[in-house]
Amino acid sequence: MNFIRQLAGTPKAKKNEDWRARLAGGDRSTDNLACDQQDPLKMLVMSVDTLRNIEIDQTIKSGWRYSPPLYEGQKGDDDARPLKMMCREGIPRALRSAVWTTSIVRVARPYQSVAETEEYGTLGKIKVLDHGWECTKQSLFSDQSDEDAVTIPDFGTDPIEAEAQLVQDHLMVGGNLCATGVKGVKSLTLVLYAAKENLGIEYCPLLPDLTALLLSAMPESYAYACIREMKNGGDHYFPLSEMEYISWCKTFGDIMRRMYTKTANAMARIGALSHEDIEPIFRRFFVTILKREHVLRILDIYTIEGYKIVFRFASLLLCFCHAYMTPEEFETKEKFWDGVKRVSHSDDFMFDVLLKQSYGFNGKKYRSRRSFPRRKFIRKVMNYNEVWAEEFCTNRVISISEKPLGYVQGNIPILLAKKASERLSLAEFLPLAYKSTKLELIYSSDVDGRSLDMFYKKCSRAKHTITLIEVLNSDAVIGMFATETWHKSNKVYGDGNCVLFRLKPNPICFHWSPIGGVHSGDNNDDSIETEAIFKHFMVGKDNFLSMGSNENGSSGLRLNADLSRGSSAKARGFDNDPLAGSDMADFDVGLVEVYHLLREMDGKAIDKEEDIWKGMFD
Repeated sequence: MNFIRQLAGTPKAKKNEDWRARLAGGDRSTDNLACDQQDPLKMLVMSVDTLRNIEIDQTIKSGWRYSPPLYEGQKGDDDARPLKMMCREGIPRALRSAVWTTSIVRVARPYQSVAETEEYGTLGKIKVLDHGWECTKQSLFSDQSDEDAVTIPDFGTDPIEAEAQLVQDHLMVGGNLCATGVKGVKSLTLVLYAAKENLGIEYCPLLPDLTALLLSAMPESYAYACIREMKNGGDHYFPLSEMEYISWCKTFGDIMRRMYTKTANAMARIGALSHEDIEPIFRRFFVTILKREHVLRILDIYTIEGYKIVFRFASLLLCFCHAYMTPEEFETKEKFWDGVKRVSHSDDFMFDVLLKQSYGFNGKKYRSRRSFPRRKFIRKVMNYNEVWAEEFCTNRVISISEKPLGYVQGNIPILLAKKASERLSLAEFLPLAYKSTKLELIYSSDVDGRSLDMFYKKCSRAKHTITLIEVLNSDAVIGMFATETWHKSNKVYGDGNCVLFRLKPNPICFHWSPIGGVHSGDNNDDSIETEAIFKHFMVGKDNFLSMGSNENGSSGLRLNADLSRGSSAKARGFDNDPLAGSDMADFDVGLVEVYHLLREMDGKAIDKEEDIWKGMFD
């Protein structure tokens, strides 16, 4: 990362030379420079383009500083107006990482002093944020293969479509994918995945583009910290449900009809003002209709002012573009947005003038009487529109993320469930209540020896276990999920949540089902005997263990006393295929591993809770 901290190892003369060069764009005094050299922790982090790895200009312009306070002319700890005014003028590229972060923290934590807030943009916070990000990744990804397997989650749009759009609109340079595009996509994917899994953001159409823009000026750790603080800032930045999103879009349309009636009516005629069709603003954050440098300028303001700048600038932008668009560009909504892009990308488009006019300035000294609705009023309209928005919600079911089971690395390395693809299959096989768990290896035949006695001993404290079995002379790995502790018994145990499966090749699982089994109305001896066989979930004996059973004595999966031989046949209730293959009813067994399940949130075994009612009638 290209941070100023690298100066710590340079000779003193070289330091002074570097700082003189950097001060060329500013108006700082020699006293401030000496202060920074004496206290390097006060220096700000420099921006770094993680998304495209493009070099960022490190000079700053007058009014900005390389150390706290970030800007000249502070009026007090509680007055953010000077910062807002400077953000509207544009934040130097070199300082965007520091200023964006501190602005967002300032909104999310209004109870903090300015000094505490600005610390988030200094070198003193680098290790804290980097460490927090590493801990987040460790909690999400047990292995490198887990990171490699993740994809951009669903935040309200098709994730495959979203990834294609993000690549097209953020990673193209001169019509070609930039050299580090693959790495940039991976960084974007990791941050978005962590936002969904760790921060619990399920619906937020704006988030993918917003994250891509943040990564244009900061590393993954800072982008993740900014998203976390944005979420904590309530509704200041983005909607977090479909109903909120629709009400935001409806409110924008209402404001357009009140302030710019002619433009609003023209858009409404072609359907460009409905909540489904203003996604260039509220989902893509202007990325598809403005030049990239102008989008980043809006983000400069957005980090401190939140959604209001989106409403304020977008309404005037559409009104301005309307005046320069041709009649043909009002034939369809697609042509309309293409027309907006044509105008905003023209050489005659003056972004700074339009931005000033959106705040009511028409010249250096003259301020027009027309103002924009206050945030309190916009929020009032949004709340009113939420009732209307409920009718248009799709009631979409929040999809459970397809992610691999994690694992805890102990003294014995895991082998059969090492790859993320294998643990992803296991997550799909398990009942819903056990999907958000981690695996911990408690028995390995290579280390603990091949005997049922040792198998039972190692499993004695684990109720829910996954047993994986390597089939020799093939590439197959098969197994079973048990819902009771494996132990010797003359009785059958377990329940209908037991699962038989083939992990590879061609992963498939077989859940127990009573369909096609014994009818409850049958009371003869034959039906009772058949029902007993039908419900043979788990069997543990001195000389074998098995899951699933048949009248002829075969099992869904069976292991002998020394765990060297196994067999598999179609079992009543599970209706499974022979797990090792139709031509391998009996097979030689290689490695056997048993895992128990730990909860993700606290790392405790899911079966540690004591059932106080157990044994009531024993």
